[in-house]
Amino acid sequence: MKRPIKDLTKEELKAWLSKRKEPPYRLDQIEGWLYRKDTPTFQAMTNLPKALRDDLEGEFLLYSLEEVAREEAPDGTTKFLWQTKDKERVESVLIPERNRLTLCVSTQVGCPMGCRFCLTGQQGFRRNLTRGEILDQVLLVRHLLSAQGRKLTNVVFMGMGEPLYNYEESIAALRVLISEKGLGFSHRKVTLSTVGLIPQIKRLAKENLDLTLAISLNATDNETRSYLMPVNRQYPLEELMLALREYPLSPRKRFTLEYVVLKGINHSPKDAQRLAQLGKG
Repeated sequence: MKRPIKDLTKEELKAWLSKRKEPPYRLDQIEGWLYRKDTPTFQAMTNLPKALRDDLEGEFLLYSLEEVAREEAPDGTTKFLWQTKDKERVESVLIPERNRLTLCVSTQVGCPMGCRFCLTGQQGFRRNLTRGEILDQVLLVRHLLSAQGRKLTNVVFMGMGEPLYNYEESIAALRVLISEKGLGFSHRKVTLSTVGLIPQIKRLAKENLDLTLAISLNATDNETRSYLMPVNRQYPLEELMLALREYPLSPRKRFTLEYVVLKGINHSPKDAQRLAQLGKG
């Protein structure tokens, strides 16, 4: 069974090329086609020898997702439904704003976090997405926009799943997104949203990835947050806020605190006052 080529690490692809006695610069050429030129086929990689293109085509899949449905709202917001090679389905959402086009991508099929207000959380968890499946959401939409003369400006990891629960693949995809030899997004244009997995937040702090971190907060006391988000029983608010205050932010950088307002649950004046205190400083 063919393996999606974007699921390979740089080292794995380098080793595959070395085994075929290809010169080292072939790696840069292939990555250029994969991430910067929106190539439709391996045969379109015209600066590679024909024999190498045939080998790539024989062993790898260029894309790991297939678009199966698309819905567009009157304001231009567009939802894409993708099917994976093992027939799972995930969504991405393109969000147009005045000066931005933002793509919200998924990192898992379903989600294990079980947040009460989230439909994905009620569907249960199927599996993690691979780095290639995460990246292909961006690449396929970017290709579509390019054909329309539009440019994708921002990417947010806020779709189906918890990115930090799929840590290795999410971080691998993020590194390609912000690499000059990858998709070339500025770190200021990439945001990762998490329910607040403290060990992974502390690990992320050491990754030297200056991206924007968004915290799905949704409540200002432990009782309410544990009701809405079961993860709070393991990582309560006080510990989460302490982990955020210890996180090494670059100058002028801030966290985003996400708060879904739910009538009768988390929208009292006391909640507003506690939220102001939680975010103070």
